[in-house]
Amino acid sequence: MPVASLACAVLGAVALGTAVPTVAVPAARPATAVDCTGHTTRDTTSDPTRNTTSDRLPELDPQALRQALSSAPDRVTGVLARASGPDGHWTGTYGAADITTGAPVPVAGRFRLGSVTKTFIATVMLQLAAEHRVDLDQPVQHYLPDVLPDSYPPIPVRTLLNFTSGLPELSQDDLPTTPDGIVAHRFDDHPLAELVAKAVRHERPFTEPGCMQAYGATGYYVAAMLVEHLTGHTYQQEITTRILQPLHLRATTAPQTDTTIPGPHSHGYIAVPRPDGGSQLVDITEQAPGAGGMIATTADLDRFLTALFRGQLLPPTEQAELFDVPDVPYLGSTDHDPGQGRAYYAAGLMRVTLPNGVTVWGKTGTTFGYTNGMFTTRDLRRRLVYSFNPTTGGGNDLALVTRILSAAFAP
Repeated sequence: MPVASLACAVLGAVALGTAVPTVAVPAARPATAVDCTGHTTRDTTSDPTRNTTSDRLPELDPQALRQALSSAPDRVTGVLARASGPDGHWTGTYGAADITTGAPVPVAGRFRLGSVTKTFIATVMLQLAAEHRVDLDQPVQHYLPDVLPDSYPPIPVRTLLNFTSGLPELSQDDLPTTPDGIVAHRFDDHPLAELVAKAVRHERPFTEPGCMQAYGATGYYVAAMLVEHLTGHTYQQEITTRILQPLHLRATTAPQTDTTIPGPHSHGYIAVPRPDGGSQLVDITEQAPGAGGMIATTADLDRFLTALFRGQLLPPTEQAELFDVPDVPYLGSTDHDPGQGRAYYAAGLMRVTLPNGVTVWGKTGTTFGYTNGMFTTRDLRRRLVYSFNPTTGGGNDLALVTRILSAAFAP
């Protein structure tokens, strides 16, 4: 896959997992009738018992990483990245944490995760499956009988996690998406049930669950609701007690209502058009946390990835779900997608093979003012966590993401 393709592949995954969609929120897709059976295929090219990934992985190149961060365009105010693994550790920053004071980006700065929250939700769901509190093959309607329309077929719980449920997405008409609308409504609260109710008014992208894959947020809204139904606690509380506290991720939080970012952090901004044709940057650091409202640091996400891939959070059967990519078409696929027309997401993780043959697993996320991602080789030899602050309302700086990922894994 050429480098340009990788950029499109990764940013295709920076879709919307926030409670309030960004400017780039996709419109609902037309329904497509499909009659097939989804099968999963477990990744073998990056199996940790094999050394093929390690054999291909180049040495860590700090200079390439520094150059990647400094290539950030003017519409990005700050960048932060951390590379870790047996070959060494590197952290770097670029730009300003505060455009008013010019304060530098803090190395240990916190940032909003957006859709990276999905990986935490998937982990909690798989833990509940291991505890026999939910059956991944059972329909969602068995547990949540009044959430989806009666006209829907049975939607297996597993399909929520691997993006094959066929649930529709919010459209640009459902919530404010213009820069001035985002600023005016950034403190609005949108409960999960409200988001799902709005989404299911649209046509489903395909009619047979498990037959195609289409990235989106609605399935994870429903999964979070299911966590709350099964446990009697908010999904944020479950993430905290099941993951954050046991792993001592002290700089990571899953706020329910707090609109601030505690501790050192870069500010998030959005460019709002002015009447004279120009634009002004408005600080939107404080905002309703919403459904993708987790906050973390690069060090904490690195620790989370390490624990997750080492099997510290899941038993073997559920651990395998993280790497079981459905062998089905990817809806709306282009030549730039990592799957080359086929699915490339498993339960909460995406699989990308870089130009040098190295396969990485991880997740990307974006919310207003913040775009980030976490990736690792399956054997954990090289791990990358990055965050930057786009002023365009979403994670659409393809070239910057490409350069950071390529510098870390394929310099």
